[in-house]
Amino acid sequence: MYTTKFISSEDELRQVAELSRLNSADHITNDIKEAQGYTSWKYTFEDLKALHEVTPSAVVKDGDKVVGYLLVLVKESAPVYEPLTDAIQMFEGRLYNGKPLLNYNVYFLGQTCIDINYRGQGLLRKLYQFHKDNFESVYDFALSAIARDNPKSLAVHTKLGFRTLFPFTEGDLVWDAVMWDFNLGE
Repeated sequence: MYTTKFISSEDELRQVAELSRLNSADHITNDIKEAQGYTSWKYTFEDLKALHEVTPSAVVKDGDKVVGYLLVLVKESAPVYEPLTDAIQMFEGRLYNGKPLLNYNVYFLGQTCIDINYRGQGLLRKLYQFHKDNFESVYDFALSAIARDNPKSLAVHTKLGFRTLFPFTEGDLVWDAVMWDFNLGE
């Protein structure tokens, strides 16, 4: 039986860090990247612990095993996680419905991943439903970014109700800044 919950232990944080590492672009084959997507960067245990002290993220578990996660980063996380500072700066000055994006009450989705042995069972949708149930009354929407060379991720997130806001380039990669307004799509 699967359980979806907020992270509540260091063991869960360690398991998330390991899932992030195992599914990073430099750890999996090109065939898996193309067919199933990948995580764009590795979150270390230290990163996750610092972020968790600000606000917890969500996991889906099979017994004691973390088999998926969806990371939450709030604006207040920026002092403990520098990449969020860069993301916030990227969204500054951008408008949505005539109002600056960051004037809305938003949070950021840092990353999501389902263990390769558990994919195709609706666990990603379960994680997003958990987010909707817990954050819809608190936030206007969530923001994130998806690398264009990860079309599987973009397709899955589009199905879940994400909308592309604007493209941007970081290093050699082109990304799409996306928003999720809690409409779960299909």
